Amino acid sequence: MKIFLSILTVLALAAGLAVAGQIDGKWVSERTMNRGGEEVTIRQTFDLKSDGSKLTGTITMQFGQMEPRTVEIQEGRIEGNKFSFKTVMETPNGTMTSVYEGTVEGDVIKGTSRREGGQGQGRPFEAKRVPAS
Repeated sequence: MKIFLSILTVLALAAGLAVAGQIDGKWVSERTMNRGGEEVTIRQTFDLKSDGSKLTGTITMQFGQMEPRTVEIQEGRIEGNKFSFKTVMETPNGTMTSVYEGTVEGDVIKGTSRREGGQGQGRPFEAKRVPAS
């Protein structure tokens, strides 16, 4: 019985690590918004790496034709197919902390991002995996 329980425990841990590893890689999200009557594309590139339940990486954001900005992921975690992390960006209006939460679903990550301390449910995002070259 002890051997059976030990095998089940090892298999459960291995399955969790395998799912966590599915988030590793580059993901791209694009959305369009209207700003002052002009359509602007917002592009986010997530470069993610898991190590057990720890999630690290960067997000590079580009708003229209503006210069892209890259921020480090902080407090990143992954459990099964669920992930969460924060980013901190200095802006002319002060420090902005964003909280990301979502799931890995094959070659798509889906979730929401919201400003820490902000009101509302946050903004949904969906990013597709960039195939390895």
